[in-house]
Amino acid sequence: MSDLYLAATVIGIVYVCVVAYREFKNGTASIDFIAFLALALSLTTGEYLAGTVIAFMYIGGEALEAYAGRRAQASLAALLERIPKNALVKGEGGATREVPLTEVRAGTIIIVRGGELVPLDGLLFSPRAVLNLANLTGEPLPETVSQGAVVKSGSVNAGEAFELEVVGTLATSTYAKIVDLVRDAQKHQAPFVRLTTAANLPFTILTLVISGGAYLLTGDLARVLAVLVIATPCPLIIAAPVAFIGGLSRAAGKNIIVKTPATLESLSSITTIFFDKTGTLTLGTPQLTSIVLKAAYMTETEALSLAAALEFHSIHPLARTIVATAKERGLNPAPAKQAHETLGTGVSGTVDGRYLTLEQAPEGDHKEGGISLLLTADGNPLAIFHFSDVLKDNAKKFLTALTREGYKVAILTGDRKDHAEAIFAGLPLNVCADCTPEEKYRLVDESKKRGEKVAMVGDGLNDAPALAKAHVGIVFSGTENSASIEAAHVAILGHDVLLIGELFALSKRSMHIARQSVYTGIGLSTVGMLAAALGYIVPVEGAIIQEAIDVTVILNALRAAFAPRTQIPTSK
Repeated sequence: MSDLYLAATVIGIVYVCVVAYREFKNGTASIDFIAFLALALSLTTGEYLAGTVIAFMYIGGEALEAYAGRRAQASLAALLERIPKNALVKGEGGATREVPLTEVRAGTIIIVRGGELVPLDGLLFSPRAVLNLANLTGEPLPETVSQGAVVKSGSVNAGEAFELEVVGTLATSTYAKIVDLVRDAQKHQAPFVRLTTAANLPFTILTLVISGGAYLLTGDLARVLAVLVIATPCPLIIAAPVAFIGGLSRAAGKNIIVKTPATLESLSSITTIFFDKTGTLTLGTPQLTSIVLKAAYMTETEALSLAAALEFHSIHPLARTIVATAKERGLNPAPAKQAHETLGTGVSGTVDGRYLTLEQAPEGDHKEGGISLLLTADGNPLAIFHFSDVLKDNAKKFLTALTREGYKVAILTGDRKDHAEAIFAGLPLNVCADCTPEEKYRLVDESKKRGEKVAMVGDGLNDAPALAKAHVGIVFSGTENSASIEAAHVAILGHDVLLIGELFALSKRSMHIARQSVYTGIGLSTVGMLAAALGYIVPVEGAIIQEAIDVTVILNALRAAFAPRTQIPTSK
């Protein structure tokens, strides 16, 4: 049995050295100095059982930390996977062929099919195109552009296939610049001083003073070993990971995936929260907000039924909204006859013998920040349909609660300033409008340089650089934007904005319990060290006492798995 204890002690020493070397290479301070001294002295004095206990607790604590951190990590590959690997190039005589993106040169004509991501920057060669710019601006409303317009990579073709004259190369494209921003943010993340690292230095000094004093006064290595055995920082090694594992488990039960324990710890110190607007605080898809009747005999139900009949076969995002709204209201009109859609202009057809059109409303009939369509019958106006993005339920109440809790809150959006300010009117927060991905990245970076602890909440590709740059990036993952999910540190499954409140409450509670467990363990260990220095405790007894301390702090740390109490509105 003695040989087994000896082997376990040696393994413990080797493992501590490996971990210390790994942390040294990463530029972080190791918290393993006391554990190393205790194991080495156990080996020197032949107290192998005490060394075995230390090795077991140390390796177990590291395993807990690794287990809690084994989640999907940010990956730049996910950004690149969304781009088509090849482009459909149009050659002489109209023939087409697939060409790798890296080989496509400026001036080449490529074809972007419906629903595809635009892979390269270019000028529109076709007469018109309908684009979804949510990846770049965050705004859900489609945009119609005409021949010669600049089309940026990362936007999505929301209409029929169009031709694009390439400008630049893949390396200089808008999408590639976003990838570079994420790479830079991940490479230059500011170091985060964790609770266990901060607590370790004073505890190590205290331990060395007590053990050194015991040796100077008595010359008894057994007393020194007993002090070191009790001092082995298992509360630091085990208590904090257990508390954060409990927090991570609690979060997962609420559909919140926190990628690492360090993220949960960092969340507790956040002072500033940047929110993307679209898809984060708003629904992220165009909503039919109102129908204004223009004909005295027309009802809202009739107008919606006629519009749905026209839009039945259209793939335009606004058409899908009209048809979906009609279904929600129990309407099921027959499709229009002889329906014809002109890309970027509108749709026309015959319904009940009348020739109907649904097209962009005159400029004066538009509502600020939205899109409006005019329904006419034989040239006579029947109704105007207004579309906009709308706030999620409880979003305003939630933002107000955050500011009352002391958080500095700001909105970063690609939307126009007047529209964004109108949405958040009356709320005590800053609105930064017309933001590009680069601008969001810059604002987060400037906030960090001012010493603020920053969280960024978003959901789209345009948010990915800022998500990666923030101390903590939080993304709503109910979208197809895997790039933003990979760039973030926390993924919230679904769209419930109140889960953010749940997340911050969990982080604060987990941190409170971890801190309580660590310092309670340090306090109990200090009492035990003093007793050992005075000769009342031998090394093996010290190991047992340390075990009892560990059990105490672990039981306390397990409380993090239970529900927190918070004043921030949270999801039920």
